[in-house]
Amino acid sequence: MTQSRAGLLLTIVGAALCCIAGCAGTDSGGVVDVADFEQPVAESAAYRVRLGDVLSIMFQADRTLDYSAPISPAGTITVLSGAEIVAVGRTVEEIRVEIEERMTDLLLDPGASVVLEKVAEQPVYVLGEVEKPGLVVGAGVIRVSMALAEAGGILPTGKPSSVMVVRTSGVAEATAIRIDVSKLWSAGDLSQDLILEPYDVVFVPTSVIGKVDGFVDLFFNRIAPAQLFYLRGYDIANKRPLRQYE
Repeated sequence: MTQSRAGLLLTIVGAALCCIAGCAGTDSGGVVDVADFEQPVAESAAYRVRLGDVLSIMFQADRTLDYSAPISPAGTITVLSGAEIVAVGRTVEEIRVEIEERMTDLLLDPGASVVLEKVAEQPVYVLGEVEKPGLVVGAGVIRVSMALAEAGGILPTGKPSSVMVVRTSGVAEATAIRIDVSKLWSAGDLSQDLILEPYDVVFVPTSVIGKVDGFVDLFFNRIAPAQLFYLRGYDIANKRPLRQYE
């Protein structure tokens, strides 16, 4: 992703989150606390197949029938009977059972083994007050803490108690999930360490200190120099001796 695209994405997401934050106090349905958000059941929950994964399918009765099955853009795989079955969102075991059912008419022993041959890369975005905002790519399960670590961590100007995860996949409507990362750090509250979905956006807002620092930088490094430049130009134009402004 180019810097211009990253900047554009940051602007769009920042504006959207500002709108969400402004509405949060009016009982908006767009923001939910992580405690109220339905998460995957447990850390040990079986992996669910995603787009970009590749499955390896093997048959006990005839190993010459073994083949690799990449997940199609539609989220399906094709079995040897010619039928397509849904794979995305299902466990490997669920897929294996359906493959055996589909192969019953073709093989006396339709027993199959299905393994995950390749795990697709999972892109998420980390934006806001982090050391290295932008795209983070990993494989398998990615949690908020892992994404923040890959982005270099939260800056002193960030507000870890109000980190937002914007999710658009796997939900009925775009949702902003509020996470208190400080509880994860201080008390080991793993419920705050949300499992991320592909294309989630993790946004770290600016703290009160960060806002003050931003104002100081804006005033002394941008507004004040421009004002001095204007006043000096005014003196020169009116042929007056330069006054001491500094």
